Amino acid sequence: MRKRKMSRKKIAMFLAVALFVSAAIVGILTPSPAEAWQYSPRLKKFVQALPMPGPNGIPLATPDKTTYPGVDYYQMSVRSYNQKLHPDLPPTTLFGYTDITNKNTVPVSKHLGGIIIAQKNRPVRLSFVDDLPLQHIMPVDTTIPGSGMGQLKNRVAVHLHGGAVPWPSDGGPFHWFAPNGSQGISFERWLPDAVGNLTNDLWYPNKLESARLMWYHDHAVGNTRINAYSGLASAYILRDARELAMVAQGMPNLVEKGGREIPIVIQDKIFSPNGALWYPSVYDPLRWQLNGAPPIPSAVPEFSGDTMLANGVVYPYHNVEPRRYRLRILNACNTRFMNLQIKNARGVAFPLSTEPDLTPAGVGPNFLQIGNEGGFLAAPAPKANLLMGPAVRSDVIVDFSGVAPGSFLILYNDAPSPYPNAAPPPAPSYDFFPGNPDNPFSGPMGYGPNTRTIMQFRVGNLNGLPDPPMNLVLPAMDPVPIVTPVANTVLPDPVGAVHRYITLNERSDSYGRLIQELGNLTLNPATGGYGKMYLDPPSETPAAGSVEVWHFLNLTGDTHPMHIHLANGQILRRQAFDALNFAGAPFYFPPLVPPDPDELGWKETFHCPPGVDTVVAIRFDLPPNPRYKINGVLTTVPVPFSARTGGYEYVYHCHILEHEEHDMMRPEVIF
Repeated sequence: MRKRKMSRKKIAMFLAVALFVSAAIVGILTPSPAEAWQYSPRLKKFVQALPMPGPNGIPLATPDKTTYPGVDYYQMSVRSYNQKLHPDLPPTTLFGYTDITNKNTVPVSKHLGGIIIAQKNRPVRLSFVDDLPLQHIMPVDTTIPGSGMGQLKNRVAVHLHGGAVPWPSDGGPFHWFAPNGSQGISFERWLPDAVGNLTNDLWYPNKLESARLMWYHDHAVGNTRINAYSGLASAYILRDARELAMVAQGMPNLVEKGGREIPIVIQDKIFSPNGALWYPSVYDPLRWQLNGAPPIPSAVPEFSGDTMLANGVVYPYHNVEPRRYRLRILNACNTRFMNLQIKNARGVAFPLSTEPDLTPAGVGPNFLQIGNEGGFLAAPAPKANLLMGPAVRSDVIVDFSGVAPGSFLILYNDAPSPYPNAAPPPAPSYDFFPGNPDNPFSGPMGYGPNTRTIMQFRVGNLNGLPDPPMNLVLPAMDPVPIVTPVANTVLPDPVGAVHRYITLNERSDSYGRLIQELGNLTLNPATGGYGKMYLDPPSETPAAGSVEVWHFLNLTGDTHPMHIHLANGQILRRQAFDALNFAGAPFYFPPLVPPDPDELGWKETFHCPPGVDTVVAIRFDLPPNPRYKINGVLTTVPVPFSARTGGYEYVYHCHILEHEEHDMMRPEVIF
């Protein structure tokens, strides 16, 4: 189970108070030498509008529809640029995806830009050029797996998170490429252009998935956590005819049609006073157990920022009318879980309009959840709160019609970090809010650092007629479910399915740092534990088209959001087991716990609580081979096997990015 050093309490408290007093004098918060940590400046909340997809907000990528008829073709540059993320911050240097498809327009680089809106059954083809500078904007630890051996620091690998794509286009950890032409050990150059020359392009069929919010982000081994944190992430929205039919039932119209659909991508960051992103590079023994001498810079077991961003800017607001809105929420944090609620503000004047009313009178509109990362649920789920680990998505409808015009509402988060059990004092707290006795670095009312208030909704007057009644019937699950979902019911195992047991483990690495690993029920003689490294021989080798039942046995103290590439799954049940005395086989405790209502559908990122067996039925369907015209002839392009593993090489991992990189990730090879 997770251990943190609990020592030097009085020293840490004295330093924290002294630092807080000095920071109040100079007006900024700076790092404590004892903690090797930095805190963001005090930034006023809710002074800038939420950027929306479109010409004046987050750029939408525009496809070339002629080079490959029947295919949406995009060209993207992975590059560095500067952007102001708050009026009181100098410009921040970021990495990001810039659409360069249209040669007749000036490319626009903006945080979370290059949003792709795709259509079911219409393939997307992407060409990426790595234009990043040689020097990374974050500290790079070359001692973690895949990052050393003279590797360039500007390597990238593009992964469509949630996509069923051919494995060479999956953007796995060793699919990276760099500006000098070097490539990872699993990189395959296989996709011909329109005249038959091989390219480095990626192919997304959009065939097996239903309408859903996906996202594409970096996945280069050794750099994933810092590349994504630096800005290499954007949304990928897949539409289908069944989603369009729901608009006629009263669901808000789509964002690209000017409708009341609001994508909300949530991140947490730390800023230096000069506007630069800050990320820890010193392994702090006040925060994490240490049994050795780590290098500098060093990877850290987790990272939670102190300042919240929505759609790429700090603490925005959004104007709404007393109507229904569809919120498409993505937790894009490295480590931080979200437990989201909508709260009334304490008042209508600053600073009370920026702070949630946590009394019973402060309860705002509930959520009606209609989908998650796997598409639409089996049935709508009324929810007072949304528990979302990193990479999880929630598709919800919020009805503001009962809120008086002139009101202020807060999208509020109260999940501790790390989740589910924040480190007890004197370990420094990652939870920032006014008056938090465990964190004197929190801002006062109306200002950050604050990790509980994400954004503000400002309710204005109703323009036009009220919304008509909503008669929403969700479409049947697509694809057809493995097991018919039934609310509040433990789901049965699929008949004849192979069962695999995956252990979630934690130990110290050769530098004495906490490291997370995946394994199985067989001890690893190299470590004496159950965990395996990524490059150890593959253990998970499902047959193409098969259904398997995976048991995620969590032997650690954290909840891990386990993400499976290619495949979707259905959570069948959870059951506690004796993790403290685990010796190769789980000893279970009653009761069996059914999936939560928001889990009654397909998923590809699963919350796996500590001391619990999270049981998931997974279908390993392969996508169709690419088919398009080469030299004028409609041609099917075969997908080669991986030269490294001999099969179709995918991966599964924890989506706490610091865990994934060190080294909670294993190959998933389909035959």
